[in-house]
Amino acid sequence: MEISLLGPKDDGSANRRRIEIEWEGFGTHKLPTSVFCKAAHSAENRIVLVAGGTYSEVCFYNHIRPQLNIEAPWAYFAGYDPRSWAAIVVLKDMGQETTFCNYKTDLTKAQFAEQVQMLAKLHGQYYQSQHPDFERLLIYKDRISNLIEVGLETMCVNGFRAAKSAIPPRLFAKQNEIWPCTLKSVERNAALPATVVHGDVHLGNWYITPDGHMGLTDWQTVARGHWSRDLAYVLGTAVSAEKRRQWEHEMVEMYVSELRKHGGPSVTVEEAWLELRRQSLGVLAYWTLTLTPSENLPDMQTEEACLCFIGRICTMMDDHEVLDAFNF
Repeated sequence: MEISLLGPKDDGSANRRRIEIEWEGFGTHKLPTSVFCKAAHSAENRIVLVAGGTYSEVCFYNHIRPQLNIEAPWAYFAGYDPRSWAAIVVLKDMGQETTFCNYKTDLTKAQFAEQVQMLAKLHGQYYQSQHPDFERLLIYKDRISNLIEVGLETMCVNGFRAAKSAIPPRLFAKQNEIWPCTLKSVERNAALPATVVHGDVHLGNWYITPDGHMGLTDWQTVARGHWSRDLAYVLGTAVSAEKRRQWEHEMVEMYVSELRKHGGPSVTVEEAWLELRRQSLGVLAYWTLTLTPSENLPDMQTEEACLCFIGRICTMMDDHEVLDAFNF
C-alpha cells in the first residue's frame, strides 16, 4: 500500500483529511482507492473529545450505525486509546460529487423537510430503547457536565456578549437569564424519556448526495437524550430566519407525525413546541462556546459561521419567547 495523495488539512474539534491510496497485490481491485480520516492529534483536540466525543463517535460507528437505515457515513475502522485519548475513524469516502453543507448553504423546503424526517426516524427507532447498544451511549447531561469542568459557563457567557451584533436586542437585554436557563434546559432534558440524539445537527454537519438527498455526518456528540433538542437545533440553524418563520410550524407538525410513525410517542404539536423552546438554550450554548473557546480548546469554526448560527438561534428564541417556557 502507498499513500498517493493527502488532501488539505481540515482542523476543528477533530483533525480531518482525505487520503488517496494505491494498492499492490492480488485482489486489491476490491479495496478503496480513497478514505476520509478523522483523528485527534493535538492536546487541544483531545480536551474537546475527552468530554465524550471520542468515545461517542467510535461507539456510533461500531454499534449504532449498522442498525440505522438513514443517509449517514460508514466507517472501515473506528477506535481510540482510553489512556491517551488518541483516536482515529477511517470513513468510506463519499466521493467528489457529494456536496458538504456549510452556513452559507441555501436549503430548499424539501431538503429542510428531509432533515426533520431523518431526525424523527432516528428518534423514533430508539425511543426508550432496551437495546444493549443504547446503554453504551453517554447521557447528554453528562456530556454537558464534562464541558462545565473545562469552563463551559465562562465560554458561553463571553460568547453571548461577543455576539451582541447578531442577537435581537430584546433577548440580549436578558443576558443574565441565559446561563441559569441553560442549566434548567439540561436538567429538563435529563428528566424526559431518552432516545438516540445526534446532538450537533447544525447545517455544517449535513451533506447532499449526488441524487439530492440529505445526509448527516459528524457523530461525535451522539448521546442518549430527549428528541426536542435535536429538533430545536435543526429548526434554529438549517435555514434563514425568514424561511424558518414560513416553514417551522409545518415542520414541527410533520416531525410529531413521523416520530410516532417510526416508534416514538404520540405527542401534540403544542407539547413539542414547549419542549423545543426549552432546549434551544442548550443549542445556543454549543455556539457561544465555539465563538469564544478557552485557551485550552481549538478554534472549531470561523467567526462568520458562529455569528450566523448564533443569530439564527437567538432570533428563533426571541420569536418564541423561550425564556418564558421555564416558568414551571
